[in-house]
Amino acid sequence: MRHLLSYTVYEDRSVLGDDARSTLDSVGADGLELLTSYDVPDPWYRWVTESVHLPYATDWMAAWEGRPYEMDDDYSRFYMFGRSREDVVANVTRAIECASVLDPAYGVFHAGDGELDGLILREPTLDGGRVIDCTAEMMNEVVSGFPGGEPPFPILFENLWWAGLRLLDDTDFRRLESRLEFDGWGICLDTGHMMNCLPGVDTEQDGIAALERIFSGYCSDLVDRVTTMHLHWSASWPYRSTFEERRPGGDLMAYISDAFGHISSIDQHMPFSDPACLRLVELLEPDFVTHEMPGSKVGMLEDFRQQRSLFP
Repeated sequence: MRHLLSYTVYEDRSVLGDDARSTLDSVGADGLELLTSYDVPDPWYRWVTESVHLPYATDWMAAWEGRPYEMDDDYSRFYMFGRSREDVVANVTRAIECASVLDPAYGVFHAGDGELDGLILREPTLDGGRVIDCTAEMMNEVVSGFPGGEPPFPILFENLWWAGLRLLDDTDFRRLESRLEFDGWGICLDTGHMMNCLPGVDTEQDGIAALERIFSGYCSDLVDRVTTMHLHWSASWPYRSTFEERRPGGDLMAYISDAFGHISSIDQHMPFSDPACLRLVELLEPDFVTHEMPGSKVGMLEDFRQQRSLFP
């Protein structure tokens, strides 16, 4: 099992010091899982990157289904992968091509959709099965354009608490599996995202116990497809059960800005301190564990060190 530090091409590289490899070794990291963009990454990353996290567009279904929001080119790519199905395919293809120069072990892709005008509501405004179907349809089209009809690296579909892949049982997995037309795919299981789907998670220990029950019920096919885990916790039930729901008024961009503060209150990305979290990893036996804690204020390397220290 290899332990990765979640990082982005937008970070100040000085966080990793003058000798990034030595810094990673000092905290027990085997490398980075690097969030990439639509540009070819600086060659510097090649020597410290094990895997990538592909860019994500919050409400790409709006473009895919022909109901795009009025935005300029930069915003439309960021929030929707563009304005049309053709834009979505072109931009996701571009992201994969750019990331492939790093020769990553895998690339993570969020298999969900947060409809922009429903971001500050308690229940998703889209049907989760429909989002899974469209995710598979879109990625099939993207991958068909690569040599041999396979991606240059395995695509790992990540669960969210939005509509789409939630993985609370085998149902979502079976639906995705039945619709994908290429072999190079797997699952990235995000523990904090799953906790955000569940009622009554008030503490780290609540989340561990709830996920242990879910993982124990998984079929062997699903367990076998889990290549990596994004390991962190989120106990946001008190906030999720009390926030005031809102829809956008006249200024969509102002509403979206407010929505991302709301999202951060839900998706807390905190480092585990309870060694009981190791049971979650043992149940799924992933090849990689990505320690993903951007939500903590302590510091990226300090959080990594804390959570990594729980492992033998």
